[in-house]
Formats: sequence, C-alpha cells, structure tokens
Amino acid sequence: MINCLPVPLCMIRKGIKVTSESNRISAASIAYTDLVCRAWGWSWSEMGQADDDGIDGLAYLRTMELNAKKPTDRRSWKHQFTGGLIHVQVKSGASYVASQHHDYLEIKIANLEKKRELWLKSSLPVALLYVKEEPLGKYPSKGWWADLKSADSYTASGTVIVPLKNRFQAGLECRRPFSRLATGQHRQLGLTEIDMSKPGGLPHKLNTLKRGLKLAARDFYRQWKSEGATNPKLGKIVINRTGWSHMTRVGRPISRIQTSFELLPAAARIIATVKTWQILRRGEKERTFPDGSWAIYDYLGVSAMVKWPAREASEVMVILRRQTIFGEDSASKGTNKKINVLGSTTWFYSVYEPGRRKRKI
Repeated sequence: MINCLPVPLCMIRKGIKVTSESNRISAASIAYTDLVCRAWGWSWSEMGQADDDGIDGLAYLRTMELNAKKPTDRRSWKHQFTGGLIHVQVKSGASYVASQHHDYLEIKIANLEKKRELWLKSSLPVALLYVKEEPLGKYPSKGWWADLKSADSYTASGTVIVPLKNRFQAGLECRRPFSRLATGQHRQLGLTEIDMSKPGGLPHKLNTLKRGLKLAARDFYRQWKSEGATNPKLGKIVINRTGWSHMTRVGRPISRIQTSFELLPAAARIIATVKTWQILRRGEKERTFPDGSWAIYDYLGVSAMVKWPAREASEVMVILRRQTIFGEDSASKGTNKKINVLGSTTWFYSVYEPGRRKRKI
C-alpha cells in the first residue's frame, strides 16, 4: 500500500531545497533518521551542509524515567540525557551501493580515506547509516548502520561494509545494538574497577576442574543465593530461579549461556560493590492485585570495568529486574488521589559483556 500521508515539515532537510530527486532522497533519509531517534526517545541534531565534514548529525542518547509519584501520568515521564552521543553520516540511494550480499551491503563513499581520517580523530563514536530510498509518495522505512571506527567495517577495495543485521528502524529491539557504539564513550571512563584476580567473599572463578561448567555455575549460584546479595544503593538483591531461568531459557544460544555462567563471579562482585546504576527499559506488562494496588516492572543495569587474570579488562553489565508496587492513598479524596510506593523487590536477572555485541540480555 502506497503511503500518501502529507509530508511533515521534518521531511524538509535544513539548508536543502528539494529541487532535484537526489535532494529529495537526501532530505527524506535525514528525516527518517530523526523519526527513528524520536521513536527511540532520543534526540537528533542535524549539522549544516557547510560544516558537516563527513558527519550529517548527532544522536543524543536518552532514557525514560518515570515519576514515582505520578506513575500513570505520561506528562511527567522524562527522557533524560544519558551523556551518550553518536556522530552519524547518512547515505541513501542505489548509487551508493557497490554490491549487495545476503547479509551485508558494500557502500562506496567519495574521498573515503580523507573522511576516515576525520572519523578516527573524533572523540565520539561514528556510524554510517544507509537508508533505503523510496519512490515518490512513500517514506523510507529501512536503514542499516556500520561502525566507522572499526577496521572490520572497511574493505581492501575502498568500500564500507554495512551488516544487514544492524537494523536502524523504529522498533526498540534495534535501539540497544546501535546504542552500544557509545558504550565506551559515555560510560567506561566513569566505571568502577573490579579486580577479579583478588579474592573476595565468594570464589573469584568457577571450579570447573572437577565439574563441568554448568554444574560449577549451579554450585556457585546456590552459594551466592545462600549468602545473599546486597547493593550499596539498591539494597537487597534476590538471587533465585528468576535469574537462573532467564539465563538458561529455551532457545538461548549455548555460547551465551556459557558466557553468563563464566561471568557469575564478576556479577556477584559488581552487585556488592558498584554504587551507580541506570534504567535500561520499562517492562511491557503491569500487574494488578486484588486490593487495588499495582506493580510496574523495569530493568536496571549495573556496570563495571572488570580486570581479568588471563585476558584484557572488559566492561561487564549486570541486569536486574525490579518490581515497584504502587497504591492510592485511602485518605486522599477526589480525582487527584495521592499515589504511594508500597514496596519494591529487585532480582538478579542476567549478566553479559556489552563489548561482545550481544543482541539480547
């Protein structure tokens, strides 16, 4: 079905008059970038043509924070800037595609080596975004990205590899992989260091010499559950089947399950030590109780830079699942009833290394 909706003002690229077909395609691709960023709750700032220097704009990473006092009032929900920024070079049009394969595109860019020097000099992550062009009467609906600071993104023939798995679309499942470009830029400098070569209250590694990885991980998990877990800021963290079942769920690749097992000792140390955390996303479902109260779920990330005995240091993120129960104040009257927080529970949910570009937590 052809999309014949009126073209919004954001479809007109700043500084460009849509007087040619190439200008229309370019303006539409920039507008598409802006629309996807807005769908993710982010901000997009376009750079003028005279000053772009191989960069078309800047994506500002934001995260949504609920107002605990007014959890149902969407006007009070805020999209707070995380400090993450990503420079973006946008390309659109079949003329940029040097070749197409079943899992990637090769994109040709004029003066690539000169622009690559500029991208590498940037203190921010830089992404190439290729937006599939659409004919008159339709908006762009597909885009893919590549990390322009990675040597793996370049070919010997002078093109840029854009993996088709790196989708740039409005769905929230596309947001996390793209946001990881900014992981080192906006988090690593301030991360707490955890040294796993030093002993702690729990074993610093799994005992896999006498038992297999899964059994060793289960032994560690039981010991962790028995001793309990407390975070300096979030308080008690429940270690039970919630986390184990999520990590070992049916359909999850074996390699990811094994990685989560190996990271369990680091996860325990991170929870016990790190004082900072961030809201990753809100759960899709709410739960209501017979007494009229209700629960909202969100997912928290607690990160640290972990020093390993036998490999390079890496960022490790622990995922927590939090349930917050709200209820109306029975003493308040009228339509503006006061909402109280009745309690909260936080569970260990998962652990992973963001630098490994995993698609799901």
